[in-house]
Amino acid sequence: MLKKVNVFVFGLLLSIVLLLTSVEIVSFSSRHYEREFEKHHISTITGMDMKQLQYVIEELLAYLRDERDDLHIIATVAGEEREVFGERERLHMVDVKELFVVGRKVRNSGVFLLGILLVIGIKKDKGWKKSLSETLMFTAIVNLGLMAALSLLVYFDFTKYFDYFHFIFFDNDLWMLNPETEILIQMLPEKFFYNTAVQIAMIYITTIIALGVGGFFYNKKTDFTG
Repeated sequence: MLKKVNVFVFGLLLSIVLLLTSVEIVSFSSRHYEREFEKHHISTITGMDMKQLQYVIEELLAYLRDERDDLHIIATVAGEEREVFGERERLHMVDVKELFVVGRKVRNSGVFLLGILLVIGIKKDKGWKKSLSETLMFTAIVNLGLMAALSLLVYFDFTKYFDYFHFIFFDNDLWMLNPETEILIQMLPEKFFYNTAVQIAMIYITTIIALGVGGFFYNKKTDFTG
């Protein structure tokens, strides 16, 4: 019973750590934003050229990394030098920043706990390598099943589940921005978040599969050798 609990806890922690790491990799990739800006013609929509867009997104990412205190950013918009984000947009990003801060704390705590569980396993279980390989296989199978179901739901109605995400993680309506007047939503429209979710899922699934396959072959090897 204890072993099953340990397998579940280890698998859950590993899943959370990998998912949050995948989110961070994509969310802080400047190249990802540049590709999306080009794909969706964001320069035309916002009135900012690519150089200005790159500057603004780098400052926004610096804010989310807690490397700047506010989002009072000045840039050239439609030929006019002005403050990019209004009060409502800045207040929403305060909430978004808090999500990233909490996410990093959870991820780092998860890594620490995984290390503790691994050390305990090594000390108490002579066959810890085989136990670990079985845990990786189990984690991969469960995650792939869950991701397949979630992907189908999101594919058929991304807007619905994107709204659910906001209802769950935000206790206000500041995320409901006006695409006609507010640059934040013009820069990062829903289709941007759909593509971002796809990129996160691809990194996450690839990593999970790699770990699961590694666990499978190690398990097969130990079964074959005795």
